[in-house]
Amino acid sequence: MGRPNRRAERRIEILERARDVAVREGASGTTLRAIATAAGMEPSALLYYFDSLNEIVEELVFAASDRFIETIVAEVAAADSPAGRMVAAIRAGTTGGIAGDESRILYEFWAASIRDERLNDADHALDRRQAEIYRTIIDAGVAEGAFSPRLDPADIPWALVALEDGLVMDILAGTKSDEEVVRLIVAVAETMLGAQLAS
Repeated sequence: MGRPNRRAERRIEILERARDVAVREGASGTTLRAIATAAGMEPSALLYYFDSLNEIVEELVFAASDRFIETIVAEVAAADSPAGRMVAAIRAGTTGGIAGDESRILYEFWAASIRDERLNDADHALDRRQAEIYRTIIDAGVAEGAFSPRLDPADIPWALVALEDGLVMDILAGTKSDEEVVRLIVAVAETMLGAQLAS
């Protein structure tokens, strides 16, 4: 059996501490010094494991995106009808990243993606992955006669992702509850799909 890669293990440990810092302190407080302190290291020692703070942030954002999509896929897979899968996708897309702090990390660093090409790529990749989940559900629902879209089916996924992007901010800010947001997005989806989704 080969020796464990200590450098790889240490990178994972640092990223876990960086995640803690990002959730607790937000984007502005996620500094090399704060991460190093949380990891029990000197700031300069972090640069042995990562090229820069930007690289750490990018790793956090890509990992949060992956966990978020995995949550949605699992919830959708557990549903047994087109309407059930659509509601599951909306609920997971809205609230699935809250408990594990994925949404908080993604929103904290969203503004940085305007100037950081890699973060911008991560944001667009996440949107595309989410939209593809919706598109698959919609196509199957149309084929089964469960949905009668009132908009181009190619546009509906993007509208739903945009709604989620805007309204999850209200959940994080505490101005709307999870249920209020889910109920609103489900109602909009019903109108766009020409189908009753809520029971």
